[in-house]
Formats: sequence, structure tokens, C-alpha cells
Amino acid sequence: MDWTFWTGLWDAGLWWLLLLVQVAGFAMASHVVSSDRSTQGTVAWGVSLVLAPLVAVPLYLFFGRNRLDTYVAARRRVDRQFARDHAPEKREPDKATEARERNLLHWKLVENLAEVPFSAGNGVRLYFAGLAFFDELRRSIEKAESYLLFQFFIFRDDEIGRSFIELLKERAREGVKVCFLVDAIGSRQLSRRVYRELRKAGVETGVFLPGRTLRGRLRLNFRNHRKVVVIDGKEAWLGGNNVGLEYTGRDPAFGPWRDTHLRVRGPVVKALQLAFVEDWYWVNRRMPPVRWDATRRQPEGVGALCLATGPVDLEDSCTLAHVHMINRARYRLWIHSPYFVPSDEIIVALQLATMRGVDVRILLPSTADKKLVWLCSFYYSSLPQLRGVRFFRYKKGFFHSKMLLLDEELASVGTINFDNRSFRINFEVTLLMMDDEIIRQCHEQMLRDFADAVEDPPDPLAQQKFPLRLAARGARLLSPLL
Repeated sequence: MDWTFWTGLWDAGLWWLLLLVQVAGFAMASHVVSSDRSTQGTVAWGVSLVLAPLVAVPLYLFFGRNRLDTYVAARRRVDRQFARDHAPEKREPDKATEARERNLLHWKLVENLAEVPFSAGNGVRLYFAGLAFFDELRRSIEKAESYLLFQFFIFRDDEIGRSFIELLKERAREGVKVCFLVDAIGSRQLSRRVYRELRKAGVETGVFLPGRTLRGRLRLNFRNHRKVVVIDGKEAWLGGNNVGLEYTGRDPAFGPWRDTHLRVRGPVVKALQLAFVEDWYWVNRRMPPVRWDATRRQPEGVGALCLATGPVDLEDSCTLAHVHMINRARYRLWIHSPYFVPSDEIIVALQLATMRGVDVRILLPSTADKKLVWLCSFYYSSLPQLRGVRFFRYKKGFFHSKMLLLDEELASVGTINFDNRSFRINFEVTLLMMDDEIIRQCHEQMLRDFADAVEDPPDPLAQQKFPLRLAARGARLLSPLL
């Protein structure tokens, strides 16, 4: 045999491989077209798989799936046990709350999406600075008597993370049941040594991976973006802060860090606990030690609903809930989000709101932590349909808050960004709140934030140099993944 034989064999094999990849591209494109993903995502994936299969086929294996069937099955089992162990709260509105109860009729759609009702009798405290949040969270953890559910998207083994590692170990040694759950992608830099260290002290650990099989583990597109802490079933925390030095504003790479977090007590804690239990059961296939009868109605009387969303929802829950909120706005809709990559439905809803005369403001960061998403925000904030929306760029450090203020009716704080990933791909959670005092606090903080920002011109992309304009238009082609 001479060299010609081997080169001919190589050429033949290469052509067969190319043919196989092209056929796989057509097959995957057919799957995309028949799936229930957005038009935007369908077009982007379908065209890529047909025209550039060598690149798109591997990407689709990792990022293309938009549903986790195994999580659906695990959720059903958890929800059945929850229904057995938990008696729903009876609504007994008095005269002082009758108006608010009538107002809740407008929010029946969101209650149906969340599969839990608005509950009265909650106490909420807002935190607008990372240091204050971390200090208060440590104090609450120190008071835990029975169990601790601790979940973050990003957990770093730095000065801040190490302080929580030592605290969780100490509480576990003292007999408190501690469950520690992080996302595999968000906390990918967390070493195995940390997990061993926690387990040795008695802390149960879990890593949220998209699946247990090789096929499941290729689904890296699914991420658990929730940040939830539940203490003894009585108190819960959620918001935008992860655990790391940058969230205190002391990381020189980011500088001052603006975020929003909250602590809640009352009946709504049960819904936040349920979201954690579903995640934990899917990861570890066992129930954590929780109580459902520990919550008590609080004198503050905040009406609250926990909206936990993700790619396993039967409906497009996050998108539908936010379209409903935008459509409810009569005169004011102010939004905090570090990322802005909206779907077609959100664009239309925002456009209609401005045409109704609603004061729509969206506050974004002026610096980038994710370059592609930052570029996309320039493209979408320059859309002609959104010329009535006022966009602001925060200048006093990095901006990571996720907050929404709707008229004098509702405020929401949680983990949801205004992008396709949060609305359709990630597991997220946010708290919707109806309370005059909470709305006042959110309004005052938003005024301070807008004062620390600069408003964009009507077409911000046109003000940029050609390379950035081209990059922004190219980045938006990846918007279904961002």
C-alpha cells in the first residue's frame, strides 16, 4: 500500500463524516421546528443547523435542548408529598384588606402560572448593599435551630465564601441540618476540596447538573440561577447577590456593586422552600429535612407571591407573567436589569405601554461583565419599536439589581434578568409584593439609582463606532442563548 491509498481512505472518511453531520443538522433542525421554543430561537437554530452544521450540531448538543423531562417527573413527586404534608392557608380578609383582595382578582393569571396564591401577612426587609445583606444573613444563619437550605448560582471560595463555609460547617457540627446547593456552571471554579470539607463537617452538598447521564450532562444550557436561603422554614432570603467578594463592592475589577436582596417571613416562605426542595430532590433524589408548619403571619401584612419559573414549566410562565405585568401598567413601569435581551413578546408589550403613555424606564449597567450580552443590549435599546422607552446606564460601579416597579400597585425583586435566558432557559425565582411601604422603599431607591445613571440618546447604537455597531448586530443573532 502506498500513501495514495491512505489519503484516499482519509478523503472518503472525511466526506462520509461531513455527510453524517449534515444529515444530523437536518434532523436536529426538524426537531427544532417541531418544538415549542420561541420563533426567534427556532429561526436561529434552524438556519444554523442547516447552513453551518459543523458548528451548530455540537452547539445544539450542549445548548439546544429547551426542556428537562426528568426534572418534571421529580417535581411531580415532590409536589405530591407537599400536598400531603401541607394544608393550604385559608383566606379570611377583613375590612381593611377587602380592597387588596379585590385587586388580587387581576392577578389570578400570575397565581395560576406560579401554582401558588398571593398570601397576606408577610414581613419583608429590603437590602440594597451587599455588605449589609451578608452581615444580616450570617446573623440569621447563626440563629438557625433545626435546618438550613442554602442555594446560590455562584459561590466563590474567596474571603466572603470562606466565611460562609466556616459558618455552615460550624452550624452542621452543632446539629443543624445544612443543605448546600450550587449550580455546576455558575460555581464551576469551586474545587472538590470544598465539597469534601463541607461533607466532612456534616453538610449535605448538591451540584445542579442538567442530567445524570452523558446525554443529560451535555445540556449545559440549563442553569439554576436561583439564590435562595431558607432557615427553619420560618425565614427566607432571595435576590440578586451571589456569594463572592465582588458582591461587597470590594473587587477592584468591578468596583462598587449595586444589587438588591430581601429577607421574608410569613406564609410565602413555604413557596420559596418548595422551590428549593424541588431542585434538591432532582439533584440528590432525596427530600431535605423540612417543616411546612413553621411559618407565622407577620404584623407588616405584606401581600406576596413567589414566582418560581424554569424550562420545566408547562407554560411559558416567566414570559407570560411579565407580559401581564407590563400590560397592567397605567402610568409607571420602572425596571432594573443587568442584561436586556428581550423576546418579541416583551418588545411588543413595552411598545404598547409607551403608546399608552406609561413612563417606562430601564436601568442597565454601563460596564460589561458579559460582553456578548452587553453588546446585545445596545442593539435592543436602539430598536425603533422601543424609542418610547427611556434607557439609563448606571455609572456608579457595576449594576446587578433585578427589580420591577409597577405603578403604586406592585414591586418585584428576585433573580430574573430581562433576557431570553432568564425568561425561558434558567431556573429563576422572584417575589411579587403588594404593599405601600415596600413600593415606597423601592421607588426611593430607584430614584437614587437613576440619579447615579446617564440616560441613553434615542438611538444609542448610532452613537457608537462602526466596529461596535457591527459587533452588536452580530451578537443579537445569538440572543436565543443569551
